[in-house]
Amino acid sequence: MTHLRSTRFNQGSALVAVFWMIAVMGIVVYASAKALDSDARYSRQMRGHTYAKRLAQMGLEIGRHPGLPAHDPMLFYTSPEGGTYEVKIVAEEARLNINTLLQTDDKVLLRRLLTSWGFKPEEAAALNDALKDWVDADSNLSLNGAEKREYEKAGYDGMPFNRPFKEVEEMLLVRGMDQLNTLQPGWREWFTIMGDGRVDVNDARPELIALLANVPVKRVAPLMTLRAGRDGARGTQDDVRLSSAVQVAQLLGVFQPQTVESLTRWVQFAGPIRRIESTGSFGDVRRRLVLILQDQQAIWRGEVPHHGEDS
Repeated sequence: MTHLRSTRFNQGSALVAVFWMIAVMGIVVYASAKALDSDARYSRQMRGHTYAKRLAQMGLEIGRHPGLPAHDPMLFYTSPEGGTYEVKIVAEEARLNINTLLQTDDKVLLRRLLTSWGFKPEEAAALNDALKDWVDADSNLSLNGAEKREYEKAGYDGMPFNRPFKEVEEMLLVRGMDQLNTLQPGWREWFTIMGDGRVDVNDARPELIALLANVPVKRVAPLMTLRAGRDGARGTQDDVRLSSAVQVAQLLGVFQPQTVESLTRWVQFAGPIRRIESTGSFGDVRRRLVLILQDQQAIWRGEVPHHGEDS
């Protein structure tokens, strides 16, 4: 009887051991499958990044050709593998030159823009002053600004740089820009450090034109309709180019002499600096390359991430 019990106990133990081995093998197989799936997804993602960048580079080289019009079909391409590139050619001056705004001590446009993005008036004034203190050559503190002492209190040495911004991204170093980065992740698409400070209204976004004229953005609709031409689509052969500040004012329904004078000072119609943006896509991966040309000479080239807003 004792021998029989011992045999049954040994058989039960062996069965439990088998179950444990099956469980362990199942875990190993599951882990291996997950690892393979992860590796496969990583490989697909890296392949997507490589292909998307390669397509963007192709588009950039096509777009830089001086004789290529902005509506040329070659600016759009779909590869046999399913990837695409799309190229936009616009004036770099379709953006606000942040250095010009600050160096001319403008107290209207930048604050107006910041309040439209959700800043309270006092917050807009503080960021405006902090930006101004960053680019001016002295150490005199603006009313709500930030100079060396304020940055040292926050634990930052060697700031501000007391010179104009060399890159738009450099603006992030200024006190208060973290709030702007949260409220408006696409703020970079509004600014440049190139050009003479005048905005090319033939390529500028409607919100920027509304800002310059201090009108609701819906008032810009007639101007945008005219720019798009008869087919109603931008970047096509029948696009219409604006040619004078008076024309812009009339399309906006603005007739006050001071507003027309302000538009005359702040707008232009054929900015000489070309911005070529090529976005390559492969699957769900997008990569955007930018080339900026002046007199057909490259003055900036690089990859620009999408920060919550397309340009």
